[in-house]
Amino acid sequence: MAAVPNEWEVVPNCGVRRTGENVFPSTVVVTEEVLPEGMTLERYVANSIEIIRRLLPEPNIKGPDAFAFPEVEQAQRLEVAYKSSDERSVVQRQIYTLAAGQVGIVTFTTVAEEASHVSGAFRMIGGGLRFAKKDSAKPAP
Repeated sequence: MAAVPNEWEVVPNCGVRRTGENVFPSTVVVTEEVLPEGMTLERYVANSIEIIRRLLPEPNIKGPDAFAFPEVEQAQRLEVAYKSSDERSVVQRQIYTLAAGQVGIVTFTTVAEEASHVSGAFRMIGGGLRFAKKDSAKPAP
């Protein structure tokens, strides 16, 4: 991860989180795993949507849509909105990438009322992300 904005902190082996008083701890979580043999990225994303529908209360899901992401073979984007247990409107953007048999997933999460305040930080963080085409299961810095 190349850029971490002010008022954000690195969460080792996970991603970054917004810090500060009276702010929602918005996050960018990065994960990577091997695409199961015989599965397409489309099927992987469809499976993720099924899991989201089981875990979240009445999620509003837009997508998946094709998405441009540097140095990957394919990428798709989902927009997910739902109410948290304390009735806050949570919004997520999930980006799924495929490169050399590895699925990379970036999940941007915040609450609706703070989305405009963190959108620039999300763009900065997302613009610095790259998934390496190698055997490692760790995203490239």
